Amino acid sequence: MRATTHIDRDSRLHDKEANQKYMQEFRGHPELVKFPSTSELFRTLLENTLYASSISNGQGKTLEVNETFSRIFGYTSGEMTQLTTKELFDTTERKYAQYADQLNIDGKAKAKITGVRKDGERFSCEITSLVFIDDEGERRTINTIVDISKFYSHILFE
Repeated sequence: MRATTHIDRDSRLHDKEANQKYMQEFRGHPELVKFPSTSELFRTLLENTLYASSISNGQGKTLEVNETFSRIFGYTSGEMTQLTTKELFDTTERKYAQYADQLNIDGKAKAKITGVRKDGERFSCEITSLVFIDDEGERRTINTIVDISKFYSHILFE
C-alpha cells in the first residue's frame, strides 16, 4: 500500500470526512501493524528509528524529537520543542524554499538543506518529510534528518 496524504494543490487540507475515510482505510489493511491511532504510529516510528526524527505542526513548530535529533542540533529535547524551523534550518536558501514548496504541494519532500546547530555551526543535511493528519484532525509533519557533512567527510578520509 502506498502512503498518501490529503493535501490538495492549494495546500489546503481536505475536509474532516476525507481525513476520517483515509484513517479508516489505513487501519483496514491487515498487512499493517495495528496501532490505536495515527499519532501513535508516527510517535512509535519517531522513538524507534536510528535516524534523527521530529514531528512538527503545520506552522513549523517542533512538537516532538528523538534523542538523535536533539544530539545533532545540540539542544535538549525540552529546548527543541521551543524552536521553529527558522531556528533549525537556513530558511533563506533557495533550496529550502524549493523543499518547502514541494512539501506544501505534494505533502512530502526530500532535499539537501543547511541545518543550524545550537552553537551556530551550519551543516549540510538531508531532510525527508511527510505530512499527515493526527487524531484530532491537525496537520503534522514527520521529518527525518541525516547529517551528511560528517558522512561525506568520513568517506573522504577512508
